[in-house]
Order: sequence, then C-alpha cells, then structure tokens
Amino acid sequence: MNQEDIKQIFKSKGIKNTRQRQRVYEYLIACQQPVTADAIYMDLARESAGDETLNLSTVYRILDIFLKQKLIIKSNLTNDNKSTFELNKREHRHHLVCVKCNLVTPITGCPLKGYDQMLSQSTHYEILEHKLEVFGVCPKCQGHS
Repeated sequence: MNQEDIKQIFKSKGIKNTRQRQRVYEYLIACQQPVTADAIYMDLARESAGDETLNLSTVYRILDIFLKQKLIIKSNLTNDNKSTFELNKREHRHHLVCVKCNLVTPITGCPLKGYDQMLSQSTHYEILEHKLEVFGVCPKCQGHS
C-alpha cells in the first residue's frame, strides 16, 4: 500500500491527511501484531529524531480518529492492561499473549468457527463479534529458544 492508497482511505473516511497520520497508519500496516501507543510513538520518534510535531498525545489523538472511523481495532491484550492497536482488516483475529513479556502472537484460523451460530440459536442473541485471547508463557520466557 502506497501513500496515494492511504490518502484515498483517509478521504473515504473523511480524515484529513497529515504527515503524522500517514506515518502512524504506515506503521500499523507494517506491524504483524497489535502494538501499544507507547511502542508506536517510541519507534516513530526514533525513526525521525528532531520531528517536534509527533508526541505521545498526538499518537493517541490519531489512534482515536482511526478508531472512530473503524480503521483500527483496540484491545487490552497486555498483562499491564495497556491498550493495543492493529489495523482493522475486516477479519477477526485471536491472540496468544505472554504474561511475562507481553508478546502478542496472532492465532491463525478461528477455533470458534460455527460456535457463533450455535450460540445465537440457543440464546436468541444476534452475535456481532467474538474475541479469543489465550494467556500463557512464550517459549523465550520459558527459557527455550
């Protein structure tokens, strides 16, 4: 996805295109796992030392705009209850979370496939979505490489 594609996405959502918003969105595109606002800020600040216009509060404001327009998904996956963010790829994802180092690993596939329909039939709820988060200790924290 190039900058023109991102501009079109922003335009379709009524989001004003700024350099900071582009950088945060590009960062989220490149991430393969959910990340905290702190991580986004630290990585982007490190990339462009001297860019005074990007601070942590700016990152939070940008993430809030992206959330309101459903461009990203917010979760509380880390052991310290910090919110994590990832692109909304219009597919739900499940995660393994290390309780020691907060590593978040996406689970491929959906182990709950079909459960939504059965649950809807038995409870008469309209199921909108579901999330599965499995907590444990990653191989690195167990001492395995």
